Amino acid sequence: MSSVSVLQSLSDREFAYLLSGIRLRANQNLPKLDIGSIHLDPVNQNDVFEVPRWVAEVFTKLGLCEAQEESFASEVFKAVNREKMAGDNQLANLRSDFYLKIRRHLAYSRELAEIRPSSVADLERTKTLIYDLIKLRLRKILLIASSLSPPPDIKDKLTPEEYQIFDSIYHLLQSWRSEIMEGHGK
Repeated sequence: MSSVSVLQSLSDREFAYLLSGIRLRANQNLPKLDIGSIHLDPVNQNDVFEVPRWVAEVFTKLGLCEAQEESFASEVFKAVNREKMAGDNQLANLRSDFYLKIRRHLAYSRELAEIRPSSVADLERTKTLIYDLIKLRLRKILLIASSLSPPPDIKDKLTPEEYQIFDSIYHLLQSWRSEIMEGHGK
């Protein structure tokens, strides 16, 4: 699979991710709103309600609401620790939308850092954790892809993005092995 198709797949999945719902808690009373095809009845302060992620990003950026999910930095920290505890040859489970969440969170955090420079340190700490997680997982993916027979449940253990990488590397290595072992010199 080419890098262009990997990026297109990521872009398509990100679009679907932005349309998925997320629960928010209102920081203040919100009037009835119609945003395109999204209809929101009046919401009282501290009420919890669900909207698409793209709407939630706007509301949280404006300080109107707070997301009702685990902090992203905490989620990444836990993922890094699970990956370390899984050992060198085993992959810990990640949500299938984990890398989409990374992309959206980093984009949101960069915008927030322009408004609130005090959030830059948090952004940098989270980016370091993300790099650590990616390095750990890629090392394991390369190790598994280089094996003669990867585990049958490998697709279940990888995110869609990781599986695209695994599948490309696995087939490249299989082809190379075959050429070395069975190829004929010129």
